[in-house]
Amino acid sequence: MAIDRGDYHYDSAGSWERACRHIGLYLAWAAARGLASEEHDAKAAAKNPTKYFIGACDTKLWDDDFTATGLAFTNATYTSYLTEVERYAKKRGIDDYAIPESAETAQHFYAFLDKALASYKPKAKQAKAKAKTKAKAKAKR
Repeated sequence: MAIDRGDYHYDSAGSWERACRHIGLYLAWAAARGLASEEHDAKAAAKNPTKYFIGACDTKLWDDDFTATGLAFTNATYTSYLTEVERYAKKRGIDDYAIPESAETAQHFYAFLDKALASYKPKAKQAKAKAKTKAKAKAKR
């Protein structure tokens, strides 16, 4: 299943680079954190996230671009990431597709996603523990 696609944004963005920048940044972050599938090269993605994403993914971000944990996190947080992209652009007085591919931009979104991941992990562990407890209680019956 597609998580995001450059062609969803192309008409508004006006170019593949602008349409894919936010997706490339997300994938580069995921690769750097070990949440992207093995086929993704974290160093290459970090060097030029948009170019890497367009070349490696043909402008489409799929479920199989992630590890199981990466996909679960993405499913839980990608919408809030898109909201943050919009907020970041508005704060700078630019449209969503004009965010620059810069160290400052990457730092901002990496910090946002790192914070989301830190709060996601305890929730995921709690849900697993709760499921185990329920399974044990059911098995005792």
